[in-house]
Amino acid sequence: MKRISGMASTAVMLLLVIGTAVGQRAPLADNAALRYWAAFSQLQDAAITDQEAKELETVLDKMGPFDISRYNDLIQKNTPALEIMARGTLLPNCDWGLDYGLGENVPVDYARKALVLGRLNILYVMHLYHSGNRDGAIDALAAGMRFSQDVANGGSLFPTLVAKDLLVTHFMAASDALRMGTLSAGQRSRLQGAVSAMGNGLDWPAAAKRDLESLEPRYASDSRASAALSRIISAYGAFLKDESNLTSVTNAINQAPPEIQGLIPNPKRIEEQKQEFTAKLQQLRARLQ
Repeated sequence: MKRISGMASTAVMLLLVIGTAVGQRAPLADNAALRYWAAFSQLQDAAITDQEAKELETVLDKMGPFDISRYNDLIQKNTPALEIMARGTLLPNCDWGLDYGLGENVPVDYARKALVLGRLNILYVMHLYHSGNRDGAIDALAAGMRFSQDVANGGSLFPTLVAKDLLVTHFMAASDALRMGTLSAGQRSRLQGAVSAMGNGLDWPAAAKRDLESLEPRYASDSRASAALSRIISAYGAFLKDESNLTSVTNAINQAPPEIQGLIPNPKRIEEQKQEFTAKLQQLRARLQ
């Protein structure tokens, strides 16, 4: 990934500032999203392929051999970006300035950049840990978890799924460190605090609601389609709060016009993602007890 030009980065920052000011949101100085955008602007040659990401997850899951040294140059180039990101996680609020008045055209490019930065953070954690800097590795893990959770803040399903993937990978790295039994009591305590601060982690019903409601303007003039979409939105939210409502949401989708059916995220697949996240979080919490 090439370095984002200073002019483009400045334009993005100004748009975020204006959007935040108009919406009377949290003070700019307290908005972690602005720091994250600054971190994105510092990324250099940082594209990690999906195949490399899968390889990394396999290593973390099975504790297999992994040559972290081949990423040393990449990590070194992007350490400034990771440090900016980590400082952003210390701020109390994260507002990406998303304007859902745009309907389906709400930009989600920040989530793609976040995926790159979050994957780099895992490599950074491994580099620090295997270099003997376990304090630094735990701090980077904690920062990565907070950042990953912030990625989903106020967003739809796409950024929530990105956040889920990043969080699961961070959980796996933390679990590996715990299994190796090399963490001090203080390091373990800091990790425990970071996991505890996450609460339930991700708000899946709110993310799905934003996604589905973004379709409403398209069908505002079609009463039949609009009513079908309203039923789906209600049933989808109920399903993500209680999976026993799967039949209801499936029926709502199947009874909708075909053009709407093709736009609805598969509820079973979203539930699978949700369950994987919950299982990994519970496993990590159990290891920290």
